[in-house]
Amino acid sequence: MDITADSSNVQDHNGEGISIALVAGEHSGDASAAALAEEFRRFRPDVLLWGAGGERMRQSGVELVEDFSWAGAIGVLESLKKVPPLLAALARLKNALIERSPSVLVLIDFGAFNIRLGTFAKEQGIPVVYYFPPGSWRRRPRDFSKLLASADKFITPFPWSEKFLRDAGADAVFWGHPILDIVKPSASSVELRKELNITGNGMVIGLMPGSRSHEIKSIIPAFAHAAEIIVSQTPQVSAFVAAAVSDESERLIRMHADSFKNVEFRVLQKRAYDVMEASDLLLTCSGTAALEAAVLERPMIIVYRGTWLMQFEYIFRRRVIEDFAGMPNIIAGRMICPELLGDDASPENIAACAVRLLSDPVEMERQRSDLRNVKSVLGEPGGTERSARAILEMICQSSKN
Repeated sequence: MDITADSSNVQDHNGEGISIALVAGEHSGDASAAALAEEFRRFRPDVLLWGAGGERMRQSGVELVEDFSWAGAIGVLESLKKVPPLLAALARLKNALIERSPSVLVLIDFGAFNIRLGTFAKEQGIPVVYYFPPGSWRRRPRDFSKLLASADKFITPFPWSEKFLRDAGADAVFWGHPILDIVKPSASSVELRKELNITGNGMVIGLMPGSRSHEIKSIIPAFAHAAEIIVSQTPQVSAFVAAAVSDESERLIRMHADSFKNVEFRVLQKRAYDVMEASDLLLTCSGTAALEAAVLERPMIIVYRGTWLMQFEYIFRRRVIEDFAGMPNIIAGRMICPELLGDDASPENIAACAVRLLSDPVEMERQRSDLRNVKSVLGEPGGTERSARAILEMICQSSKN
């Protein structure tokens, strides 16, 4: 497969009726799938894109036969609540695969669901590419037997994952993390602060409470209380800017707006990267947001809160699977960004950590330098384009055989 070929070569292939199914179930997967869909469309404007995902995929021209905006969950209990509707969706997608017989099925993360769907598709003779294999961030090898049975080719966002998969016998490649192509603020920090009417030269703190309602309900009250403490102890803080992913998340955030006294408070919906770019320091949930912040080299405090059962599960899994909870620390293999988890993520502890960082410019610059190193591990931008071209080449090769 010649992935270095000019994109026009892909367009010249006889590929009438190319149909690509994409399936993503998480907010981050929806963004990665949307970016990939846009590249497919750029190379082949006539391609039919359909599948399951969220609003980002819909906006990128993907026909959603299943809307998975509701599907993301953290923790055993939250996940169990969604098993019945997901099983029903799985059955419908299997029928859609049989009826539509796509040229290729592209799976994005969402392992518990997509591994089953991919295994079924392979049994039907449908080529399957796992774009962003589940758990590919883990720095330790594991049993890949079920994963390998679910796809013909794997495009992984981390270099160590490529090695693990290849060692297990998979056709796997690493072409750069798609996040490098996705994280793009709309303007500079100065321009964004001007747009937000944030006056003066004070510090701005960005709040990234997550994309799921139960995350926001657990985290934003602690952020709000911490903000009161921070402002009382750090006069140079001039504003807080919160990121919301939907009307509901904005409503949940604004419920605590009264806590942000004596300081500007703004909420930006569907502009998480602008919030990050406008901020000097981020208070962020663990997960994709922390890695996105690393791409923008923004110092951060990584926070995880939830029900006591979710906290216990999260901390237990962290100790079993990895030594750290935040992606920047997992990639670095050491603690470069403070992590406050469970009971340790109290408003008092969050505020104390923030005040310490804001008053220590040397430490802030050290974190920025470490985050640049983390970013370098993710490869070069353009991985989304390279992946789209390779998948289209795979379809063309398959049609010739």
